[in-house]
Amino acid sequence: MVTTSPADVAVRRAARVRPPAARTAPVAAIALTALFAAAACADHTPGMKAAIIDDRRGDGMHGISPTTRVPMPPLELTGTDGQPFDLRARTAGLVTLLYFGYTHCPDVCPTTMADLAAALGALDPAVRGQVRVVFVSTDPARDTPAVLASWLHHFDPGFGFYGLTGPFPEIQATARTLGVGVPPPTARADGAMTQNHGADVLAFGRDGGLALRYPPGTQITDYIHDLPVLVRTGAPR
Repeated sequence: MVTTSPADVAVRRAARVRPPAARTAPVAAIALTALFAAAACADHTPGMKAAIIDDRRGDGMHGISPTTRVPMPPLELTGTDGQPFDLRARTAGLVTLLYFGYTHCPDVCPTTMADLAAALGALDPAVRGQVRVVFVSTDPARDTPAVLASWLHHFDPGFGFYGLTGPFPEIQATARTLGVGVPPPTARADGAMTQNHGADVLAFGRDGGLALRYPPGTQITDYIHDLPVLVRTGAPR
């Protein structure tokens, strides 16, 4: 019997994406992603997002505008190589897509990573070289550097995906400053661990400030549209 992991499913989904001019994300896939996000990776912190997001745009960008320009947090964790990773220092001058999730996530986390990989693969190499994806584990007890490295390998064909792990209280506190709820993982009656968490992709401009947020279900074409603008201008004004 052959089994297929959620990561494999997500990668295959992303691999089916056509070049930018003809790309349309399947409606069913988007609906399922949104449903999974609500069921498994939802942000259950009342009022948090309402205080930090303004979704009214007039500049043509497809992401959601934050109400304030929150800076990249001074987060120092452990990378997939087991070495210290200074988030601000390692992403300085780059467009950074920050995401809080966990490798055992059955749905939205692998789908989001696959979508980002597909979007980056469709960009001009000069633009792609100025973008980094940072995946911060919300389940550090299980997501060791080796586990993160193996999981991210499914999605990153050399585009610059970073995986970070470290003390849960530090990760939780940092996520909260960015409007992302990360409650501790909980054990089900059958012993399996589950976790709810905010599932937005947070886009930081080259100036180190939070520029845009992308909720679960964001189309690959939205990233393809916005990322070159962020690379070219630093951040929307």
